[in-house]
Amino acid sequence: MTSLSAVTITDRELARHLERATQKVQAFPFRAPSAAAASAAEGATLRGRPVAYRPLRRLDEETRPEEREFSLAGRIREIAPRDDLYSDVEHHVLRVLRRGIQVFYQIHEAYEQASGLDRLKSANRSNSLGLAEESELKAKIEAASASALFALHAYLWARLAPDERAAEEVPAIELETPGDLPLGSQADALHASLHYLYAAIDGHARDDASLVHCVREAAREQAERLQTLRPSLRHLEFFTRYRFRIDPDDVLIEGFELPESRPTSDIQVPIRRPEQVVGNHVAKLEAARIAQRLACYDAERRANPFVDLGGFVFTFIGDGQPGTGKTTLIQMIVSLLRDYAQVAGLPLRYQNFSVDEISDYQGRSGQNAKRFCQSILDPRVVGFGTVDDVDQVCGSRNDRNASAGQLEVTGVFMQEFGGAQTVVRGNATFGFFSNHPEKVDPALRQRAQARFLVDGPQTRHDFTDLLHILLGRHLELPPGDGWQPLAAQDLRRAVGGKYEAHAEPRSPALRKVLETVLGPARGRLSSWRDFGEYLHALKEHDPRFTGRAIKNIADAVQARMMDFDLPPEWLGTREAFFSRPYEARVAMIEELRGELTPEVVLQEINRYADSETRYSEAADRRELEERTRLVVLDARARKAAADHEI
Repeated sequence: MTSLSAVTITDRELARHLERATQKVQAFPFRAPSAAAASAAEGATLRGRPVAYRPLRRLDEETRPEEREFSLAGRIREIAPRDDLYSDVEHHVLRVLRRGIQVFYQIHEAYEQASGLDRLKSANRSNSLGLAEESELKAKIEAASASALFALHAYLWARLAPDERAAEEVPAIELETPGDLPLGSQADALHASLHYLYAAIDGHARDDASLVHCVREAAREQAERLQTLRPSLRHLEFFTRYRFRIDPDDVLIEGFELPESRPTSDIQVPIRRPEQVVGNHVAKLEAARIAQRLACYDAERRANPFVDLGGFVFTFIGDGQPGTGKTTLIQMIVSLLRDYAQVAGLPLRYQNFSVDEISDYQGRSGQNAKRFCQSILDPRVVGFGTVDDVDQVCGSRNDRNASAGQLEVTGVFMQEFGGAQTVVRGNATFGFFSNHPEKVDPALRQRAQARFLVDGPQTRHDFTDLLHILLGRHLELPPGDGWQPLAAQDLRRAVGGKYEAHAEPRSPALRKVLETVLGPARGRLSSWRDFGEYLHALKEHDPRFTGRAIKNIADAVQARMMDFDLPPEWLGTREAFFSRPYEARVAMIEELRGELTPEVVLQEINRYADSETRYSEAADRRELEERTRLVVLDARARKAAADHEI
């Protein structure tokens, strides 16, 4: 799949076109072509062959006797003539139409700059256009008009999505098929398009619901007409290679495809149940807990009991080799969240931030990252945001090969996930996933409260379960001695004892640090001073073990105090838990909270220290391999040079 550069169009950019757009919704000129005129202008409308040259002009500066003036604002006002004011829906439609015209002008301007059309038009006006450039000028004028028109209609389609119940009551309408679009000038193209919208309103708008419906259908008809014209246009790559995000309307325009207008909770992610995620037992358990904790968010109070009581995970990082199940883990979290949010009556928003959001334009990547964070943090919804391949999306400040866009994203994420203005309400969680977490900037990596090792299937039962999931529908075999399908994937059974395995570090170097702190008697850490000595020794061993690391450990310890699943009856119906008063839910959760012990604190210190050691060892190993490769290449080059001299 081709990666598209992301471009965010801001309010400030659109505001430059506000006055012109306001004038267009109030009045625009249009002349319906006669048969003779249509025949004469046939070459200027697309019929699959080159367009005859026409001098550039501005319709606004030219008065033609055949033209009439039309007003979208006036026609919408006449839908309910007895009321002197616009209804809320009429006002909304009018503002969306004006905003769409602003988008038209902005996209047209962006195309001119990216394609060099502005230079060609300037040369044409000064009579310095070469004969070889004339064909290019004509083709790019049409491509600019078509691109801007499609953006206008795609915006209207996305922003005028009707209420589902209201849409069912609106009768179907039949609009005239759009005729040939006069793409030979910006003004001609826009006026013809606005006239088609005017005709749809004039013929079918009788109330608020039918107004929304007919404008949206007219936008769809014209968008589909442009799609049919696309093969006969040249130089469209200056529009189709970008993804335009209209901010803050959150409308995404990708080439000549209409944006999907689905409800926030209708997230297109394959359904994965915990038992279908093979291996990764600790990561799977903690990921399932994240979904449960998010569903406890109270949208009215904008608070979450697990933030008040402890145990809420705001950021986490999952690392593992390729093919170990990171994507499947994401699908599992989203599937659980979708179920829990439906019971709780909460809107759900899931988004992934990928390398496609890195832009060639300075500052765009940071804007895209900011918009992504704000969308997930929206207090009106439950949000889950993921950054897949975070080592490719975010550049390390120590990496000389990191692009400016990657460093912009790193800076935004560090500010959003652990800055002075970061507010954790309990409605959003962000997950980083990577095959190479050691490449992530250490400061950003430390902003991940929880660390999940995604190591995939490990035992014989894991590999048997995985093969059975993939092929069991097509192949009948006896189960074999001692194996029951998916029995090994039961979380409680699989996780038992895995936390206790962190009673001492797995890294030999860290075990020596702990042995030094414990002393010859090899006792146990039982006082605040003992734990302080151990943490200080870890700091001496690894300077990156900072105060933020201690905070992340404390958060993990509090999460261990909440080491329980919400009872199934709470998650089954809204009345059992989610509809109860906030204070009552806090009390219910508090009754389930476990006791804190020194053993739990030690286990979480060791888990965190082991993860950082794993990252640093991977970084050292990668650097050693790179240096070895360079030495070998240098030796080969010297040998080849010596052989050549001989």
